[in-house]
Amino acid sequence: MLTPSVENALIESLAAGLPRSPFQLNRLQEADAEILSLPGASGVRLALTTDTIAEEIQTGLYAHPWLIGWMTVIASLSDLAAVGAVPLGILIAETLPASITPAFLRSLQEGIGDACRAHATPVLGGDTNIGDVMSLTGCAVGLLDGGKVLTRLGCTPGDLLFTSGPIGTGNAFAFARLGGQAATAPNYRPEARIREGQTVRRYASACMDSSDGVLATLDQLLRVNGTGFLLEPGWEDTLDSASRQLLRQFGLPEWFLLAGPHGEFELLFTIPARDEGAFLGEANRHKWNPIRLGRVLGEPEIRLEADGRPGLDTGAIRNLTTSVRPSLDDCLAALRAIEAERRRDCRTEATETRRTNGLTSVPDAGPPRRKP
Repeated sequence: MLTPSVENALIESLAAGLPRSPFQLNRLQEADAEILSLPGASGVRLALTTDTIAEEIQTGLYAHPWLIGWMTVIASLSDLAAVGAVPLGILIAETLPASITPAFLRSLQEGIGDACRAHATPVLGGDTNIGDVMSLTGCAVGLLDGGKVLTRLGCTPGDLLFTSGPIGTGNAFAFARLGGQAATAPNYRPEARIREGQTVRRYASACMDSSDGVLATLDQLLRVNGTGFLLEPGWEDTLDSASRQLLRQFGLPEWFLLAGPHGEFELLFTIPARDEGAFLGEANRHKWNPIRLGRVLGEPEIRLEADGRPGLDTGAIRNLTTSVRPSLDDCLAALRAIEAERRRDCRTEATETRRTNGLTSVPDAGPPRRKP
């Protein structure tokens, strides 16, 4: 049984009783961006999303002003990418401390401008406030033509699980930054997969971005679809190579790169097996190489098949940072405890298998003794 998601419960309690638009096509929790049909505009739909960068600033995860500005834009545009929308523009709200220096502010605005230019997205307006704690919010607007509606909902057992690019960089960056090893942090400048999202929309059964980390993303897809996911043997090769090397230096299992709450803003999406060839052919024409990560299971569980151990309780992993906001050391200690339990379960399962096969009917006598 999966542990209930604290984040989902909070969102549901906050949304309870609030009015919903009759034009909205997705229900609560079902899409990265809100999708609305436009009255009088046949087949045209509006995609809206908003994201705030605040905790990342307060914890020191994002310290450089340029990166703060860049991520303010990317966080919202990535949600548009996950529904296959074309950006119309973005609104930016900035709460700035009175003590901010001109140089910091200049770099911050350069990050915003660079991200918008890189994604052909104009700034439509916004709001500015002075406050004790810095926070920046982006609200992105996009358009969808008359094609299919792409949400988190729709994958079925047998569908293939893909990622739009290498994964693990977001959490490797967070491990290094928050663990006092900033100099070893991998280069982190994610881009919103806008163009790729438009291709994904034509073929995918479900899609979500990995902004909250891979396991949290798969956990959410699991909950809205009632399905599970298998990461096939060799899934480790999907991990960014520099991030894998960093985890080896920390002495941590590679699956920890999937477990933290900070992602790399790649798209995780499912493709019906019958459409894999056509999808990969179009991706190749766009000089894009999506990576097959696994497949959809009928049972609601997430398995790392390569190690043969039981499925992960992704709800418990996801709650590590949403319930009590522990330190990095506390998070790693909790993940190590989960890994130790998985190892024990694996040994128990192996012992039971051997007993069933009659291989443990007598005690292991160990190596032969030497005669004196």
